[in-house]
Amino acid sequence: MLLLDERITADGNHARTWASWSINDGERLQIRDDDGPIGAISLVAVDRVMRRYGRPLDPDVAPDGQSLRCAHYRLSRLRHHAVVDAEARDYLVWQALDGEPVACVAATATAALRHLVARISGI
Repeated sequence: MLLLDERITADGNHARTWASWSINDGERLQIRDDDGPIGAISLVAVDRVMRRYGRPLDPDVAPDGQSLRCAHYRLSRLRHHAVVDAEARDYLVWQALDGEPVACVAATATAALRHLVARISGI
């Protein structure tokens, strides 16, 4: 499993969102929170979200964090401290195995994925 995002909920609790993928899941990424599954989303939808909100990863930045291989894609978590930021931020890096990586702030991408999964699952 890959940690996508950590956040503090409105009631002050700490919550985390995770992703997993196995060959048995087909072309779907399983999304879950600490307290249980939310649902699944197609890799095509993940690709669209990451390309919509992400930007090309700077070639000088290596996505060396934890990663999850999903069919012909790789999803990685990256903590990076850019010169313009006061502190390091968490990013998700999405890359087709034969393509260029795109990076998105983890909170933004995770919120979009959670929203889509909730809509698909009827939550």
